[in-house]
Amino acid sequence: MGEEKGKLAALCISASVIFGILAAYAVVNYLPKSQLDAAKEFYDIETAMSVSPSDYIYDLKAGTRAGLVVDLRTPAQYNAGHLVTSVNVPAGQMSEEQIVAAFRRLPSDKPFITYCYSSYCMLSRKVGKTLADKGIFSKHLTAGWLEIQRDYPGYVVNGSEPGSLSVSENETVGVCDPTGEGEFGC
Repeated sequence: MGEEKGKLAALCISASVIFGILAAYAVVNYLPKSQLDAAKEFYDIETAMSVSPSDYIYDLKAGTRAGLVVDLRTPAQYNAGHLVTSVNVPAGQMSEEQIVAAFRRLPSDKPFITYCYSSYCMLSRKVGKTLADKGIFSKHLTAGWLEIQRDYPGYVVNGSEPGSLSVSENETVGVCDPTGEGEFGC
């Protein structure tokens, strides 16, 4: 009888420990976040997943590539003008499976950096979510074609090829200078 009570006590203790762990997990993960915690999480994610065109072009001029830029607009729009070095995957005309297959065919030694029509267009973000769901890492360019052609005309090329950087070292890097002194760039 004493042995059965010992087993029952051990079972109750084990169940209590498991319940305590589950309760702690629920408290930590399911309680509403404060506004400050939500803001911190947003900016952590936003800065980790976003690339400014100024930073991208600055890196190109320095001879480094932060990633492979992918223009998600139609082939006709891409051929009429695109950010130098970008390749075209016309995501708006493709199924989810076709998009994933197209990205899997691209060189993947650097992160993909997607852009679409404008900074407020959701196509790039939706493609990024789809890729993440399929295990493909991508980032988001904080400008779309509308802003690129307006703010970075020296970095626009035409045709079906990505093009290469051939601008002068003295050409400005758009509307933001990532080389400024201090801790914060564009």
